[in-house]
This record gives sequence, C-alpha cells and structure tokens, in this order.
Amino acid sequence: MNEANKKPPAAGGSGRSALLAAAILFLVFVANIVIGKIAIVGGATTAPGLGDVGEFLVLFAAVVLFIAACLARERAQNRDNSE
Repeated sequence: MNEANKKPPAAGGSGRSALLAAAILFLVFVANIVIGKIAIVGGATTAPGLGDVGEFLVLFAAVVLFIAACLARERAQNRDNSE
C-alpha cells in the first residue's frame, strides 16, 4: 500500500485519550502518596488524602484505562497491517 492510500488516524484513535486519562489518574495517585508522606513526616497523626479505598479506586481506574489504551493501540496496528 502506498502512502497516498493510507487513512489518517481517527481523532482519539489508537487509545490516546485513554492513555492520557490513565497518566492523569496515576499522577493523582502518586500525588496523594507524596502528600500523605509529607504530612506524616511533618507530624500529622492522620494522613490527608483519598484513604485506602480511594487510593485503590484511583489506581484501579488508571490500570483499566492503561489496558484499554494498549488494546486500542494494538487493534489499530492490526487494522493497519491488514489493509
């Protein structure tokens, strides 16, 4: 297939939006951990932040979105190879 016949990638295609959302959620998770560590080192008796369940849900959502982005990218690559 020559370059003139190649289709441009669809907007948001190949999982870019899911990957961006996963990265943002992972940064939220890391920021929560860092804020909690700073608070405990500073002498706080209770750590501020999302709590155990909140941390789990944020990390779980980041992992699910990351897997979705990987699968979307693989699907787009397979579709391009089959054409």
